[in-house]
Amino acid sequence: MQAIMASTRYKVLVLFSIAAICVSLLSLLSCHLLPSYARLDPILRLPSEISGRRLKAGGDDSVGMRWAIPIAGSSGYGNYRHQWDDCLSSQSDADLIDYWNEFLNSPEGSSKKLDAQKELLDILTHRVHIDNSINLIGKLLFGSEKGIQVLSAVQKTGQPLVDDLACLTSMIRIFETHCGSLFDYGMKHTRSFANICNAGISNETMAKVSAEVCSQIPSTRRSSLHRGFSI
Repeated sequence: MQAIMASTRYKVLVLFSIAAICVSLLSLLSCHLLPSYARLDPILRLPSEISGRRLKAGGDDSVGMRWAIPIAGSSGYGNYRHQWDDCLSSQSDADLIDYWNEFLNSPEGSSKKLDAQKELLDILTHRVHIDNSINLIGKLLFGSEKGIQVLSAVQKTGQPLVDDLACLTSMIRIFETHCGSLFDYGMKHTRSFANICNAGISNETMAKVSAEVCSQIPSTRRSSLHRGFSI
């Protein structure tokens, strides 16, 4: 068994090494074969940002769409949490990127631009509310110093995200009852709710703290529970 694992690890290291070499070769080729304005920038830019190097080389000020592919690896199924976090992060940003592009590309004063601006405000308001509410709940449950540490704790390799799946469902629904829907973005905090369960917090305590943190549900579309609970 140890020999098989060692062989597998060796193959993985070889593949990563080949990939790294390919990326290096592509970078070198882009530096020597492409015109200066067409070479790859070292950073990803928003569609509204202008590449100074491109302008200096005599190119136009268009940047166009840039795409990034997030990649998360793990050492096995028991350590799948990195892919889970990466997947939720990528999906939750899709609407934000779409509305941002629509806002930038719509004519000034048009209904499309105003609608996109409204959606962006709704998205950002919802995100700030969710993040702040969960962080405050963590501080009230575990103390101001340990709150964030407990919420972000990672289980040991091979252990599940949560010890009691029914508890996880209950904690999320209790939070949404008092603070509004997590929507797609808020699901990135699944680990926080799992850690609350793993710490042995009761439903009654969670309900009391959630009610204290969220005196009312925000009037944003994404906070509404009209779709039902997230889980």
